[in-house]
Amino acid sequence: MAFYEKYVNSKFYHFTDFLFKFIMLNILMIITSILGLIIIGLPISILTGVLTLRMIYKKGASGVFKIYFKTLKYVLMRSIRTIIVFVILLAILAFNITFFYTGLEPFNWYYFFSFMVMLLMFIITIVSFIHGLMLSSIYDLSLKSLFKHSYLLSFGLSVRGLIFLVGSIIIVYTLILIPILVIFVGLSSFSLLIYTTLTLGYSKIDSLESSLNEIIEKLYD
Repeated sequence: MAFYEKYVNSKFYHFTDFLFKFIMLNILMIITSILGLIIIGLPISILTGVLTLRMIYKKGASGVFKIYFKTLKYVLMRSIRTIIVFVILLAILAFNITFFYTGLEPFNWYYFFSFMVMLLMFIITIVSFIHGLMLSSIYDLSLKSLFKHSYLLSFGLSVRGLIFLVGSIIIVYTLILIPILVIFVGLSSFSLLIYTTLTLGYSKIDSLESSLNEIIEKLYD
């Protein structure tokens, strides 16, 4: 009995317990993404994954399956509008990037600067998209307010945003080198990255952190 208690309280046990939850979370996220036809399903699964991970960290949640689908049900309708608007915006920016890139032969300063501006806006918008998803799960905002606060968070937490982008590149590169990891930690690793870089930055904004904690308490009950 003493051995069992020692094992349960060991760092190895907590690590393996978290790893099991992490892998289970990844499988649930893959299923959600596929059922949501990727474009809609992927952002929803990542948002649900972030909130689920927060509950695992804050509450030590054990029923990952139950918590994930309870959270998914909560964020599903709240995030659809945000996803559609940002996907359209990202598609427009991607088209502009392609257009100005093709105009670089022969070299043209106008096309070069336009290409760089569009590329920068695309990168910022990706980070703002994530903030927008988080905000839409916490508040009922108009589109104007959603855009405003999403981009303000991107600029206000710019260092964290940069760390997130670098981390995302590392994750993508690792998954390309070892494709089997996609099944085990491919998507949940992005949720973990978002949680540890972007959403932990919300602690600097008392009202936002408080509102997020209220949602976590509501979902965990």
